[in-house]
This record gives sequence, C-alpha cells and structure tokens, in this order.
Amino acid sequence: MKLGIIGHHIAYSISPKLHTLIGRESGLPSLCYERFDIPPSDLGKTLTRLQQEGYTGVNITIPYKKEVLAYTRQQDISVKECDAANTLFFSPSGIQAWNTDMTGLVRVLKTSGYTAFNRYVLFGYGGVAPAVVNALKAHKIHAIYIAGRSPEAVRTFCARFSLLPYSEKETYSGSTLWINATPAGSVNHPDIPAEFQVIPKSGDCFLDLNYAPLPTHFQHYFRECGIETADGLGLLIEQALDSQVIWRNDPGITKKINRESLRREIIKQMGIST
Repeated sequence: MKLGIIGHHIAYSISPKLHTLIGRESGLPSLCYERFDIPPSDLGKTLTRLQQEGYTGVNITIPYKKEVLAYTRQQDISVKECDAANTLFFSPSGIQAWNTDMTGLVRVLKTSGYTAFNRYVLFGYGGVAPAVVNALKAHKIHAIYIAGRSPEAVRTFCARFSLLPYSEKETYSGSTLWINATPAGSVNHPDIPAEFQVIPKSGDCFLDLNYAPLPTHFQHYFRECGIETADGLGLLIEQALDSQVIWRNDPGITKKINRESLRREIIKQMGIST
C-alpha cells in the first residue's frame, strides 16, 4: 500500500515514521509512506500524479488543508464542519476527504481527562483550530474563547462558531485548558507572540498541538509558570490511526495499537530529547 503526506516546508514531519510503525504493528509491514513537500502551484498536479501511480491516499498538512477541498468529490461530515481536510482516499469515483484531526482530538480530550475544565482558551483561528472547536463541542463544551494576533480575524472566527474572544483584562476564577493551534513555539516558529504570553494559574493545563521540538518552546513557557503541559504527539497518533482505518477499511486498527509503546518508539527513532 502506497501512502504519503502533502504539505510545504514539512521536513520536520514524522508522519512517514509514524505510519510505517503503525503498519508494522498492525500487520501491514509492507506499507510505504512518503513525504511530498511541494509549492502551492503543484498541489493539483501532485494529486493527479499520485492517483495515476497507484497511491491509496494521502494526508494533507499545512498549508493545504483548506485549498485541497477544491479537488475532492466527496466530503465526510467532519470536513464540512471544519471546512478543512487532512485525509484523502483515492477512490475510483474521485477523491474522498475526511478530517481525522477532529475525530482524533475527540479521543485525546477524553482519554487525557481534558473535558472537565471550566474554560477553554484556544490560541489561533486557522489550520487545525476548527477541528479543535468541533472536538470540544462534541464533548458538550461551550465555554470556548479565542486568542489571536488579529482582532478582526478573532471576531470573524468567533462569529462563525458562536464563541467569545479571549481578553486578558477579564478575571477568571475557574480552571482553564489552554490549547495552542498555531505554529507558535514550534521548530519553525520558536518565538511566542506577545499576545500569547498569558498568565496561567494553578489548576490550569496547556496542550500544544505541535510536536517538534519536544518539549515545544510553548511548553517551556507554561512549565516555567508551573503549569502541567502536553504535546501534540497524542493527536498525531490518533489522527494517523483514523486515517489508516479509512485507507485500509479496518476499524480494528485503533484497538491493535499500544499508544504509549508507539509514542516511545517514535521518540526513540527520531532521536528526540524530552
């Protein structure tokens, strides 16, 4: 089975290692997964070429999760809710699309015990942000606030999903889960914008959806504030498992994989220091 990931400036991506490991651990050691780092002008022709070369499907990452929709024939409800896709299946009738960021994050929130906070503040309004909002709402969570560098973009995103803009001027006594859905603090964007340099308090937690470096620069910021943090490897694993379920038409894959063992093996193979 031939698979891959399409994006731009994605040399850091560990998806090839991850999917190869999942294939090996779930009975498909011959699985081949490649990285396609392409400019925007090559998106359409790359999709056509991969279909012609017999690829089963691909993952889509930054900056093409929204742009790729123009090339799809059938979209899962997760795509329609997020207006973005990260998983494509090349079927005989055309390209089918899913958003496994959303479905994967639904599980991450539950298994990590992240569904009982009083407030949820999301950094960012693009990329994976719609998937985060829809995953939170799937757990009946509605106290969601958006922080971003563009007040106008924050207002537009909030209006779309019936959310509220975050304001550091407002006092809050309950617990907060801070979630980073931007590149801030990642390997390509190590700096933390001034707008994101919040002051968390005891009882809060921070979830960074980035995973390189480990820990991320944003995790270091929150840890220096005495806050418990988590990286994005959990989401990466869950969305990858959901993608393989789609490509291989095998729902049992998610039950065959030991997540902790897989995480340790990824970190070991990539030589990541934690």
